[in-house]
Amino acid sequence: MEILHTAIRVTTPIALAALGGLFTHKAGVLNIALEGMMLMAAFMGVVTSYFTGSPLLAIMAAFGVSLIIGLIFSFFGITLKGNFIIVGLAVNMTAYGITAFWLQQWFGIRGILSSDKIIGLDPIDVPILNKIPIISDIFNNHTPIVYVSFLLLLITYITLKHTKIGLHIRVVGENENAAKAVGIKVNKIRYISVLLSSLYCALAGVNLSLESLNLFVEKMTAERGFIALAAIFSGKGTALGTYLFSFIFGLGETFQISLQIFDVPGSLIQTIPFIFVIIILTFIGIKNKKNKIKRGITND
Repeated sequence: MEILHTAIRVTTPIALAALGGLFTHKAGVLNIALEGMMLMAAFMGVVTSYFTGSPLLAIMAAFGVSLIIGLIFSFFGITLKGNFIIVGLAVNMTAYGITAFWLQQWFGIRGILSSDKIIGLDPIDVPILNKIPIISDIFNNHTPIVYVSFLLLLITYITLKHTKIGLHIRVVGENENAAKAVGIKVNKIRYISVLLSSLYCALAGVNLSLESLNLFVEKMTAERGFIALAAIFSGKGTALGTYLFSFIFGLGETFQISLQIFDVPGSLIQTIPFIFVIIILTFIGIKNKKNKIKRGITND
């Protein structure tokens, strides 16, 4: 049960980024900037907590900086019609560089910001879960944002499937010209989708820096934004599928953590989550190809 408990904790930042990225995916925007949004939110959350001692203000600061990143990405990618991949990579590279620069300029250190002044979010004991033995072992004593991620899974599903804004997002992503023909403002909808993903990524960043560790490490997102994108595509653009594959990738990271107690080279251990991603994407690709062959569809 401890493995599953850890897997849920580790899955949370990936799942949040993936669910946020699902909005942009449905709107026809490839949001490569998930990584940068998470990293900037993680950094600003820690810095705000360091100076104020308030986790709530830290979350608000994370929301703020992530929304700014989302607006920048949207301006260059949507308004100026830049290549989303190039704009997203530029955002990520800037986030890597600027967080390292500010860490050195503001605190005179490199690599890690750790201090007793950084106040994080503690795990919550849910009394009702204590009455259910196995469920309690897996789902109890998680930090607040872990439980929020479960709620956001439901909200994401309902929003995309059963609301007007969700319908508009899907129409824009599936047929931009048709959306324009019925009066939907395509750019506005895409801006909204990016800003929604920014809010999700802010929570993912705070979960990493103020729930899992209570510190900031340079590049601490460790390509989770790209793993989140893999979860979106693996889950075929559905909220439940996206979360499920986020959990599978989270299991890979849990396995990575477990191996750290053994005499295994660190460089090898760090590749494990990505090996999981490659194996799963390969399996899905083979399965999709077989399904096409069964239906008589070929690429020739």
